[in-house]
Amino acid sequence: MAYIQERTNAKGEKVYLIKVSSGYSTDGKQITQSKTYKPESKMTPRQIQKEVERQAVLFENEVRGNTAAKRHDKFEVIAEEWLRFEQEHDRIKLSTVELYKGMCRRIYKSLGHLHIDKITKVHIQKFIDGLANGTDGYKKLSAKSQKNYLCFIANVFTYAMDNDIVSSNPCHNIRFEKSPKTKRERRFYTVEEEVELLERLEQRNAPLVYRLFYSLVMYLGLRKGEALGIQWNDIDFDKKSVYIHTQIQYRNKNTGAYRCSLKTEGSKRTLQLPPKIIDLLMLVRAEQEENRAKCGDLWVDTDSVITNWCGKFIFPSQPYNYLKDFCERENLPFKAIHSFRHSLVTNLIHNNVDVATVSSIVGHSSPLVTLSVYTHEIKSATVIGCEQMADLIDRAAANGQNNKPAKQ
Repeated sequence: MAYIQERTNAKGEKVYLIKVSSGYSTDGKQITQSKTYKPESKMTPRQIQKEVERQAVLFENEVRGNTAAKRHDKFEVIAEEWLRFEQEHDRIKLSTVELYKGMCRRIYKSLGHLHIDKITKVHIQKFIDGLANGTDGYKKLSAKSQKNYLCFIANVFTYAMDNDIVSSNPCHNIRFEKSPKTKRERRFYTVEEEVELLERLEQRNAPLVYRLFYSLVMYLGLRKGEALGIQWNDIDFDKKSVYIHTQIQYRNKNTGAYRCSLKTEGSKRTLQLPPKIIDLLMLVRAEQEENRAKCGDLWVDTDSVITNWCGKFIFPSQPYNYLKDFCERENLPFKAIHSFRHSLVTNLIHNNVDVATVSSIVGHSSPLVTLSVYTHEIKSATVIGCEQMADLIDRAAANGQNNKPAKQ
């Protein structure tokens, strides 16, 4: 869109500066072109306004047309330009930027050397097929991963269209080849195993932050990043509740550990805290105050509940590694951090808690997600429920027969 600014020239005459963006340079800087329009002296203010707007439209069309004709860049150049633009304008998360950077190697190998205005749907379909079959020299990718790659390419073309570098986006109606699903057995802890683990952690004087972390994922079914993302401001000690709305993630060494929002709005939730967790929170807070005093200027004030000795985030891999080593030393069964979440859902379902409530507790975007993920557990609970109902009816019928008066 053209930018219009009223000015006065050296002769004291009123003129109008018209600026139009013609895209971005290879180093990410915006390129603008401008012209000055001087209205005729006999024109009325309304005539001047209309003419200035007309001149702006004409100039914008001229610049856009010249830009499209001038730019004949390769896909890799436009893709890098788009990534810089997105980062400079904070339009994508840091984790997404790193995800896209990881995709560049395969995309640029197949499409990077081609001029973007010459790439067709055939090129893109061939690339996606290569991802599915591994014919591009790398491992085969699932349909979900194929879609992520296509999303990157489509975004680059959308950017190119917005800057009049290309006239259309060839990423529509691309086919994805589904990879055969390998069904993995969902592992979960029994309640007895969870109790034994918490008792053993306390007996061995395990670090308080780890005892608190395992209690949070066990009692509340939190995801790993959600438990690490809790801040002191999220906890209401009077109401004994916690607000879950952020998480700690780690993608690679470029990002490090960082705080971000949850994947969906539906994942945000407020949960009640059991007395055991309240007690642990009080102990952790007291320990943090001691560490803060010892560290002095070295203390990093992240407001996080679960931190290292100087207040920094704990890396998401640390609770897993600590639990694995601890279970091996103590000869306890080790499954995974996410297994605690599976255990909570399974136990709630088998104790007749409705699916909508379970979905709300674990932060699924809707009960349909819970139904699809925990199909087996729900079917099992349904069978038990039907058997219990049949047993109730049979007992009621038997009691009715026993209570009938004997025939004379």
